[in-house]
Amino acid sequence: MIPLLILGLLQQRPTATGYELLSYLRTHHLNYVVHVTKGSFYYNLQQLADKGWLAPVPSAEAKENRYRTTDSGTTRFRELMVTYGQVNDVTPTAFYLVFLFADQATDLMPTILDQQITTTKAKIQATDLALTTPEDLLPSYATILANTVAHHRANLAWFQRLHAQYPS
Repeated sequence: MIPLLILGLLQQRPTATGYELLSYLRTHHLNYVVHVTKGSFYYNLQQLADKGWLAPVPSAEAKENRYRTTDSGTTRFRELMVTYGQVNDVTPTAFYLVFLFADQATDLMPTILDQQITTTKAKIQATDLALTTPEDLLPSYATILANTVAHHRANLAWFQRLHAQYPS
């Protein structure tokens, strides 16, 4: 998920340095969405540059490289939006990351949200089915499942509200 984070941030902040991006990430609490260490951040930044998805921007005054996304980097960003947009967890951390950059790929959002809605409905149905026979579950697991389905229902309502903002 770190490559999506870096590519998305650089599309919002073209010609930023790695330090500027990492500082933004920390001061704006994006670490609540994606856990990033300084080492993993710079490693991924370098990997993206090595793959041609980022290009250095020459600067006479900068001690650190400034970067911009390349055309292939923008394509990769969109691919990652779709990939992570399809991940559906109890706490939709991958979706949170995708949603940070929704304004940069509004055309992808209806499909991503359709997928989230479909998957979440299936999870609610499966969890509800498991709760129909609580005697077959470990004693506390029924309570855990009830809490899980409440999260799924909240996510579903949120996904549906978002979907209304991104007409197909």
